[in-house]
Amino acid sequence: MGLNRFSSLAGTLMIYAMVLSESWWSCHGCLDEERSALLRIQSSFNYPIFLQSWGEVADCCSWEGVGCNFTTGRVVYLDLSGIREEGLGDLYLNVSLFRPFQELQSLHLSGNFIVGCVENEGFERLSGLDSLVELYLDENKFDNNILSSLGGLSSLISLSLSGNQLKGAISVDGN
Repeated sequence: MGLNRFSSLAGTLMIYAMVLSESWWSCHGCLDEERSALLRIQSSFNYPIFLQSWGEVADCCSWEGVGCNFTTGRVVYLDLSGIREEGLGDLYLNVSLFRPFQELQSLHLSGNFIVGCVENEGFERLSGLDSLVELYLDENKFDNNILSSLGGLSSLISLSLSGNQLKGAISVDGN
């Protein structure tokens, strides 16, 4: 009799464990803070039809160009490459919009006609994102002024600036 009661309790605990682990493990959407940040980023690009599907479903881990860590539900990959058309003109990026993504590892902003950053909102604002290892800024309109704001990104392993308007010799050691 004691064994049957133990088996029944063990079975019930297993069911609870499976339900809880499913809720914990699967990504039913990123954090509210990150979802809101993604929608602010969408607005900041001033292009109403880009990534139109964003916001249609709550699970922003399934949104186009967004990749999440399925254990934590946090955004780790963001690809916004080529989402703006040239006719929209130049874009000044507010880099602070990316700060909520504390586990962001890879950020792709290539081909968006970005000429620079909003004043006091440059890439130095990402210095607290210790997981950021890849930053792709190719085919924009950055000039040498961007270089000073990239210096604080010590976690970067890969930085791509090809196809921008950089001029002259560029020192990578700070001299």
